[in-house]
Amino acid sequence: MNIISHRGANVSKYKKNTKQALLTAINLDFIDGIEFDVRITKDKKIVIIHDPIINLVSNGSGLVKKLKYKKLLKYNFGTKENPSKICLLTELLDNIKNNKKILIELKEESNNFKEFVDIVYNIIKKYKLNIYIASFNYELIKYFNSKYNKCGLIIGNGINLDKKYNNFDYNILSYKHRKIYNKKETFLWTINEYKQDLNNYNIITDNPYLFIN
Repeated sequence: MNIISHRGANVSKYKKNTKQALLTAINLDFIDGIEFDVRITKDKKIVIIHDPIINLVSNGSGLVKKLKYKKLLKYNFGTKENPSKICLLTELLDNIKNNKKILIELKEESNNFKEFVDIVYNIIKKYKLNIYIASFNYELIKYFNSKYNKCGLIIGNGINLDKKYNNFDYNILSYKHRKIYNKKETFLWTINEYKQDLNNYNIITDNPYLFIN
């Protein structure tokens, strides 16, 4: 079993998907990797954030893709006690000094993704890190896979089940669908309670301490 910290949640005093939380997670001895989400800003910067709007994860408002990075920097994406600026993908990758798994989910709900993919690819190819790329968007990940290995499709809970047998390097599956084509590397999302049959999987979890032997 490999423990993958979901957005760096519950491993520090910092809010998930912040630079501080993710770096804390990836530097803990018992954690084998991190997972986080990225989106593109109006001025083509790649930032770490899950939601398409910033209203619920910061003290600001608006769509990420409609806001410039300089504007996003004005808002607090952490907590009142532990404030945090939105983090560029490059900022995080510059500070990772090990070869643990880095699972990056590309967030783009439309089919207007090629520019986004090209920018992310041109960033990650500069790093000698163990980077995995994933998405719910089948066409997006297919396009990324034409440039880069270690691409995977997120499958489960009614999503992409018609594409469960694919040519990507790995799958990200819900626990219910964990038996799908398990000859390839498999990540399970998001496992937040201990289960007995997880030894052969990468476990994406909000509660990594639950899985320490």
